[in-house]
This record gives sequence, structure tokens and C-alpha cells, in this order.
Amino acid sequence: MDIETLFTSSKWDIIELLAKKSYSPLELSKKLNTTMANVSQQLRLLEALKFVNKKKISNRDKGKPRTLYSLSGDYTYVIAFMPGFAQKKLIKLDSHNKNTIKNLLSKN
Repeated sequence: MDIETLFTSSKWDIIELLAKKSYSPLELSKKLNTTMANVSQQLRLLEALKFVNKKKISNRDKGKPRTLYSLSGDYTYVIAFMPGFAQKKLIKLDSHNKNTIKNLLSKN
């Protein structure tokens, strides 16, 4: 899969929610006002790319989630262009790079 297809609206919406906390597919579908089938398909693609983790919960209560998804790591997708240079790259962040990216993207 081309990495750019990752950033379609539906996948990006899921990534944004999972950045805040873990969710079940049902919780995601309700928050995103879409079908479980759509959310499950997007989660399978994100899981295949190793961007999300799936955790089974031993929860037998009816109506309670049995699977939770969370982000698997820290990544950034960088697009840089200037005269004589244009590149895009997915980068797995270490702690130093993570702080640099947060500072670059902070609202202040």
C-alpha cells in the first residue's frame, strides 16, 4: 500500500482518535458516525502496516468491548520541498525526534 493512501479521511480520523486513547471498533464507528464494517476494514489496513495494535480483553459482559485498538508507535510523515529538493518520508520517531516534531507542530 502506498503510504499516501493511509491519509484518507477515514483512516486519519481513526488515527486521531487512537492518539487520545484506546477504542473498540464499535466505539470508533459511533464516534465517527460510520459503519462497523468500514471501521473494521480501516483498522485491518492500519494493523497490517503495524500502525495499530489489537488487544483482546477477557470481558464477557454483554455490550462491553472485547477488542481494543491503540497506536503502536510514534511516527511522522514528512513532506519537504524547496528549489532543488523534494522528498516525502515516513519516519519512526525516537524520543529526541518526537520532541522536535511536537515543537515544530505546536500551536504557539
